[in-house]
Amino acid sequence: MKNVILTGASDGLGKAFGELCVENDMNVIALCRTKPNYACDFIKTDLSCEKAIQSACQQIKEKYSKIDILVNCAGVMSAQKLEEVTFEELDNLMRVNLLAPIFLTTQLMTLIKQSQTDILNIGSTCGTKAGYPDQLAYTTSKWGMRGVSYNLQEELKKYKNRVIQFNVGGMNTRIFAKYTGKEIEHPEEWMDPQEIAKLMFSLLSLPKQIEISDITINRKNA
Repeated sequence: MKNVILTGASDGLGKAFGELCVENDMNVIALCRTKPNYACDFIKTDLSCEKAIQSACQQIKEKYSKIDILVNCAGVMSAQKLEEVTFEELDNLMRVNLLAPIFLTTQLMTLIKQSQTDILNIGSTCGTKAGYPDQLAYTTSKWGMRGVSYNLQEELKKYKNRVIQFNVGGMNTRIFAKYTGKEIEHPEEWMDPQEIAKLMFSLLSLPKQIEISDITINRKNA
């Protein structure tokens, strides 16, 4: 049975991907604050906290001799006018969206190399362009995530590991509602996370000699 480490496993795209893994007889190691409502190995983890990530990684190294897939999927939203950007929000955003995946991956690097683990980093289409108004911090974090993937590809090129940078556009998830308290308008026009999860699963199911190093999935605007 394959072992899959998954952050953000309890909601949105992470949940959709986790459920798909379970359906395909994979063991999901869920790193998040809330226990997912599907069968998984849950390690309660606050990804904004250094000690929580260290503890999760220690538990993983003690329990598992092999990790097949690592998916850095957790993320938080931010939308502040340029004149209203606060250090508190910057700090939390960068901790979850950027520092956590870097720290988690590097803390597990010995096991990742030994296991020939595939790494899939969830980014955003805003990390491939200038971004959107009022999203300076969020856009910056997603540009940073691309840098993480590109560097890992370079550092791991002599190993069997694959590193996939997955830039995905607007989906019908609760990320906006959690931040703004408002539901998205016209949800039918936003991408279905279950369909995106299928694409992620398909990419990771390709033969090991095929690496999709960077892929962008856009929402088709009406």
